[in-house]
Parts: sequence; structure tokens; C-alpha cells
Amino acid sequence: MRFMLPCGCLQKDEDDEDQAHLHKPRDNKLYQQKLKPCCLLVITTQKVVTLFVLTGLIFLPIGITLLVQSTEIYQQDFEYTHCYTEGSRKCSNERIGTTCYCDDIKITVPETVKGEIMLLYGLNNYYQNHRLYRQSQSFLQLLGDVEGACYVKEYCDPYNQGLVDEVREVTYYPKGAIANSYFTDTFTIRKATRSKEEVGEEIPLDFTDISWKSDRDSKFLLPANWKGWTPDSGEYVMPKDWNKWADKNTTENKILPIDIRDEHLINWMNPAAFPSFTKLYAKVKLDPGSYTLHVAYRYHVHAFHGEKFVRLAETSWMGGRSYFLGSAYCIVGFFCVVAAAFFIVISRRTRAKRHERKKKIDEQLVHYKDQNNNAQSSTL
Repeated sequence: MRFMLPCGCLQKDEDDEDQAHLHKPRDNKLYQQKLKPCCLLVITTQKVVTLFVLTGLIFLPIGITLLVQSTEIYQQDFEYTHCYTEGSRKCSNERIGTTCYCDDIKITVPETVKGEIMLLYGLNNYYQNHRLYRQSQSFLQLLGDVEGACYVKEYCDPYNQGLVDEVREVTYYPKGAIANSYFTDTFTIRKATRSKEEVGEEIPLDFTDISWKSDRDSKFLLPANWKGWTPDSGEYVMPKDWNKWADKNTTENKILPIDIRDEHLINWMNPAAFPSFTKLYAKVKLDPGSYTLHVAYRYHVHAFHGEKFVRLAETSWMGGRSYFLGSAYCIVGFFCVVAAAFFIVISRRTRAKRHERKKKIDEQLVHYKDQNNNAQSSTL
């Protein structure tokens, strides 16, 4: 009896063979992994333990060095959210738009301090990272285009336009909530005196190079027709809440930015990533000794349960004081050493079982070889 095959059966088998041939790797050393310098990693207990021990021995000294260096860096915080004046008035209860001078904050600089000290102001529970807040600015304005709009117009409302002479609408420059909420507290440092009646010598603060150079050169640019916050042409005005301090802003008592390139404004316009943050206010050279910090209190934060503080911090080759990096290195190094010890214990406990299993396998191989030899000899 003959069986008839479908017409395309033979052709299909040939196509399958061709397809299988296409998927076959090329017969060369690269595709077949036969190159001489290639690494064929064979994971053994000895290699794993060695790797973990070396990692621990490298990470632990680095972590300990960073922690020791951090402890030697001078850093001191002074919280002044609810500070009192010399007349025992609470500054946080003063009317918004007035300046309250906190009672002198005493500072002691230790003998270990050498070089410049960074004067920073800090805020807690202040969410600059809120999506609507950080987008409430016009990047085109910062680049010199006064009429530059926000990414979305509604993001800058109600700090988009203001009235001049209660009739004409002009653009706020810079516009948005970030610029409108500019930090207005100011700080001065004086040498400590024996009595409060004496006024100590004021220590000069350095306000230069306290922001990123890339921001000063390419991100914050003056417009072509810049004449001040209230130019004769009346094309733009300063942000709404700045008007509270406009008449009190002088060269000696600088509360508001001079222009868009003011480095205090540049630092403020870069939103912080976390609700607790610090921003650089000035650099100062302080010799070891006693000083007093004078705070002009204008910025109110108690309405949203915020906190304000001043930080004096020294820097070193590793930057400012930070226990996180050193702790991370120590923790990783410690766990690597512990893991290596754990692998050694497990390896020793299972060594007898592995040897016994290997012995049985070797005996079975010898038995099979003997059977094969006997079978071959019987056939002969």
C-alpha cells in the first residue's frame, strides 16, 4: 500500500533544515567562546570568601577615615524660629512687614578651626520640592527675556502680573512663587564684648562665589533694558511681597537683591530637593574665640510649623560634615566580613557531606569501569 504525502511536505522539511542552520552559531573562536584571554568564572567557596574579605578590608578603613574626619569638622547650628528680643518680645509674634532683631546669639569658635567658615541659613518643613512651587518660575525671564512666560501660565499665578498706579498691568520680574517668597532675614557677626552696652567689631562677610559659576554665567542674565526693579519705561516691577521691604532696602542694609544676578537670589531660585535644607549665605574668616551673631528677623515660618536656623560649618577635603558616607562604607564592609565568615562556617559544616558524596561517586565510577572491563573480557 502506498501512502501519498502532501505536496509541500518535502519542501517544509528542507525549510526547517535551512532555518535550523540559520540559528546555528558561527563556528569561530569568538562565538564558540574559545578565546584565550576570556574569563570562565568558576564560583568556589574560596573565591567568594576572598572577594568578600577584600571588599570588607577596603571599605572598613575608608569608612572609619571618613567618620573620623567628619567628627573633626567644626559645625554648629543655632535655631532662632521663636527668638526673643532684648525686651523679651517674641519675634515670631511680630507683625509681618516689620523687622525684629533677635537677642545676640553667642558663638564660640574652637582652636581646631583653620580657614574659612561657611555661614548658611536653614529651613525645616519648607517644601521647595512641591511640584507647583518649583515650577512657579519663568526660565526665559531668568535668561534675560522680561516678557518670558512660565511653562504653564497658571503656575505663576497670582504672581504673574501686577498693577502700576492701580491702572496699568505690568510683569513681575522675576515672576512666580519662588521669587515672591524670597528669604529676607539678614545676619551679621561681631566680636564678643564684656558688656551689652559695648558694640563689638563687625566681621566682614564675603558674599562672592557663593553660588554655582554655571548659574551666574549662563542661567541668570540681565535683560538688555535693565534700569532697576522699577525702570522708567515701567515694563516690569519687583515681585509683590518685595514691596514690604523696598523702602527699607539700602546699600548698608541690603534686604532685597540688587538685580537678577544677585547670588543670594540665585541660591534661593534653585529649589531644594528635601523639606529640610540649607543655603549658603556668606563665607567668613573667624579666628578661634567668642563672637555674637545678630539676626534681623523678617521671614515668618511659624504659620506652617516651619523652623529656621543658622549654621556655621567648616569644610575639608571631603566637603562638609556628613556621617552618612562613612557609615555606609562601614556598614557595607562589616556585612561583607560577616558574610565571608558565614560562608566559611557553612563550607566547613558541609565539607564532610561533600567528601562523602564525592567518595560514593568515585566508587560508583570504579564499579562501572570494572563492569565494563568484565563485559569486554567476556565477549573476547
